[in-house]
Amino acid sequence: MSFKFCLYSDIHGQIPQLDAVEAEVEKENPDKTVVIGDLVGLGPEPGDIVQRMMDRPWIDVIVGNVDLWVTRKVWETVKPKSPHQEWMFRMMEMTRERLNESQLEWLDKRPFSITFSQDLGHDFHVFHGTPYDIGDSDAFPFRLTDDEVAEKLKGYDYDVMAHGHIHGPSVRNIPRADGKKQQLVCAAAVGMSWDGDPRPSYAVVDYMGKGQWDCRVERVEFDSEAQAKFNEDSWIEHGERIAGMIRSGQFWNPSHMPH
Repeated sequence: MSFKFCLYSDIHGQIPQLDAVEAEVEKENPDKTVVIGDLVGLGPEPGDIVQRMMDRPWIDVIVGNVDLWVTRKVWETVKPKSPHQEWMFRMMEMTRERLNESQLEWLDKRPFSITFSQDLGHDFHVFHGTPYDIGDSDAFPFRLTDDEVAEKLKGYDYDVMAHGHIHGPSVRNIPRADGKKQQLVCAAAVGMSWDGDPRPSYAVVDYMGKGQWDCRVERVEFDSEAQAKFNEDSWIEHGERIAGMIRSGQFWNPSHMPH
């Protein structure tokens, strides 16, 4: 039996990008929609994003590392390792001030991962950073080869895995120890990309039956200038950095990619 998943992640408080992605996802007519974390942080409207997801219980939402930074007050327990992270922590504190208690509680209780079993022995596993780390200390950045990613995924024998976090969508065929390939799908990102293409993205994972999967990523056209300017003029400290990422699709400090 076929089953279509649509997945997107790393919204980061950006409503117009989310609107654009959701309009395209609706056209896909998926059987299940999954949001793969980082609803908030780096964007001016976190409360509206969280409330939207709370009001749509048919969408499965996985927690992201930045979500937990906000809900668990990372700035109180973790010493920032760089000026960039110090700035990030200040933004998380200001983000928290813009969420009410019910929104914080709901966000904090989202699961770390979800596994969908389409047929016996044919599973689809979804997480934010890696299957063993929320994304604070490990990830699958663009620069890693397939063999390097395979080393990190030893023992994780799902047919397909999907994640967010690295802000650059892709479908990779990762070699397994048994000689088969597993597909690793990055759905990110909605709010801002870091792979040089500023368009928001989502992923489609389609189970065709009998262990056959079709995975793809899609980019969405989006007029970025108004939202970039909105970020520049918002409450966000160094909103120009966020605006630059929205316009260019590149991390604001190319010499210091976060992962």
